[in-house]
Amino acid sequence: MLSSARTIFGLAAALLFSGVLPAGAQGLFTVYDDAFSARIASPADNGTLAQFVTVAVNAGQYDQAISSIEQYLIKYPRDARARLAASRLYYHVGSYELARRQVQYGIEVGGLTASEQQEAVRLLARIERALRGVTWELALTGGVFSAFTDFEPGGAQDDDSLVSPYGRADGFVRWDLGTPSADALVLSGSLTATERFFTEDLSVPGSEKTFVHGNAAITWDKGLPNSGIDSLRLLLSAFTVTDRFDSDIHETGVGLSGRFLVRPTVETTLFAGGGYIDLSASQGIFADSRVLYEAGGSYRFRNGQALGLRFVGSNDFASESGEIGRSYTGEVRYGGLLMTVPDLFAWSHQIAFSAGHSDTPDLSVGIGTNIKSDFWRIASESDFQMTEAQKISVDLAYRETNFAIANRDQKSFEMLLSYTLTLN
Repeated sequence: MLSSARTIFGLAAALLFSGVLPAGAQGLFTVYDDAFSARIASPADNGTLAQFVTVAVNAGQYDQAISSIEQYLIKYPRDARARLAASRLYYHVGSYELARRQVQYGIEVGGLTASEQQEAVRLLARIERALRGVTWELALTGGVFSAFTDFEPGGAQDDDSLVSPYGRADGFVRWDLGTPSADALVLSGSLTATERFFTEDLSVPGSEKTFVHGNAAITWDKGLPNSGIDSLRLLLSAFTVTDRFDSDIHETGVGLSGRFLVRPTVETTLFAGGGYIDLSASQGIFADSRVLYEAGGSYRFRNGQALGLRFVGSNDFASESGEIGRSYTGEVRYGGLLMTVPDLFAWSHQIAFSAGHSDTPDLSVGIGTNIKSDFWRIASESDFQMTEAQKISVDLAYRETNFAIANRDQKSFEMLLSYTLTLN
């Protein structure tokens, strides 16, 4: 029985990748109820208890998982794998002292495999940094990007060189300021490089051009007075952003933004915000500044699946002409964990649908004539988490854009296959 329970706790530990618990599998609502009923019916059965911990982890019922694993450890205090699973749970909910105690005891007890021992050492290092008030993460992504664009009426793009290398780096450092409201200072940034494939269209000149996107920000994450630390927060950021389309066109700016984040329940998150960018350092565009706005939210269902809604928009301004462009986009996103194969991968999948409108200057002619367009896009995003630090992603997207001039409708299909290594 102990061996069976240890195997199940090992699966629970494997699911807690990098301190981030995945969403539950489809149909987990019934599985959770069944596991909970079995636990109540057989409170002394450690195998049933271990099974419930695994199901509770998948369902996002972290408090139930913690109480159950603590109950298990009362009877089997020298189960190192259970100690490691408990440490990951405590780390996820921010109880770093308890997390350190559990992982240290698990290492001292022994019995972990070589890979589990390495995971325990890495987890302990993250816990120690968190106790000092500093956490960080660096994600390095490499892969291939493929795109095919068709214009109607009149020809598809050349079939040559439709596959391009893709690279991305994302990272952050977070300093806990030690306040009762868990205030923090966050330094973050990302850099992406690939090729964008264009037939001569109504927005960007040229054919195959190197595309580079970069951004960096410093953010004050401030908890606001209310009944709960995490239920109302204000994020104030100073940032810089750049988009390079080719040697003659790049959009570069610095700005300020703010976002209110509200969590009325554990399952619900709502947000709204806005910002301003000074674009005077740009080349080949007509806007000198931009105003941004956003609103949205997400809800996590009991079965672990999540639904997200988001609306974003912007208005461009020129110093002499006033408002010269505007655009807005709405998006609906749904997904969660689909499948887990022990010791191989955890497969999570999201599907997203977005649609929007744009009325902005045409950059291909260089005279600033506005072009109106409408678009819709559907995307499938799959992540296969192989280990705590490694995942493979397969992203597919189809988009249609309808221009309000010359009946130049654009259809495009994109695919991104990538590998990500996360360091923390």
